[in-house]
Amino acid sequence: MKRLIPRAEIELHDLTKIESPYFAGNQIRTYFAAPYALPGLQDLIRDCHLSSQVVVEQKNVETLIKKIERGDWLLVMDTPFLPLSRECRAKYGYLMGRRLYVGPGRWKLINIDYDGVKNTVAILANRLGSWGEEGRLFGSDGKDFENTTRVMTQQWVRLERSEEHLASRSAEYRYGDLRYIKQRFQEGEDNWKVGGKSWRWQPVTADITYEYKDGINE
Repeated sequence: MKRLIPRAEIELHDLTKIESPYFAGNQIRTYFAAPYALPGLQDLIRDCHLSSQVVVEQKNVETLIKKIERGDWLLVMDTPFLPLSRECRAKYGYLMGRRLYVGPGRWKLINIDYDGVKNTVAILANRLGSWGEEGRLFGSDGKDFENTTRVMTQQWVRLERSEEHLASRSAEYRYGDLRYIKQRFQEGEDNWKVGGKSWRWQPVTADITYEYKDGINE
């Protein structure tokens, strides 16, 4: 499916489905003989104060092509040769409006802050409780760090090129937004461990996390 849209409608469409204006101009040339075959093309013709009868003249064709190459009108399609999502920041940032700053992405770990004072108290309390365990080196078991805490800081960043297929499902936030996740070191369920439990930072959170519109996190 191909369709021309005015720039004002850019935020209604996934950037991975919009062709680069540079390539879009050549792609629509074949439609000028039958403008009705490309949805939106007749709207572009009217926007240029032309009619379908005169549009095939070369000077009129070039007028329409320039509108597309400037990004005044955009070509939406299922599989663009070069999606606008790859070019928008470097070359076509002026088209983006809100989309330049807000959009699909992922949460990426940028910092971990351990609560030094509280953790010291928790570790001392754990050490007192382990004194009766002869022959074991303190710190060799996860329970020696039970109830210590830390805060993960993650930042909303753009998807990599290899991840662009996730864009349509992704939640959208302002790029650079931060979120803070407070974790506590505790024993919890772990189906991969013998006995079914292990010591981990909880809630368990990956360094890279994907958040989707349906509320699912991965």
